[in-house]
Amino acid sequence: MDQYLETAYGVTSALFGPESSIPWWAWIVVAVAAFWKLTVREPKTVNERDSEMLAEMFGDDAKGGKKKKKK
Repeated sequence: MDQYLETAYGVTSALFGPESSIPWWAWIVVAVAAFWKLTVREPKTVNERDSEMLAEMFGDDAKGGKKKKKK
């Protein structure tokens, strides 16, 4: 068990410690990228975008396919 703990300590100190070959700002970039992926909505798929565009162009209801009445 001690061997596993020493190995884990060695790996984490190599990644995060003062003698690390990875600079501290690189870890901030990784953290920001991970949170960005979680917080930003993914864009719509091509099919969803196209069906909405066609519905707007032809006055169709995107869900039912029925035309809207113009007044």
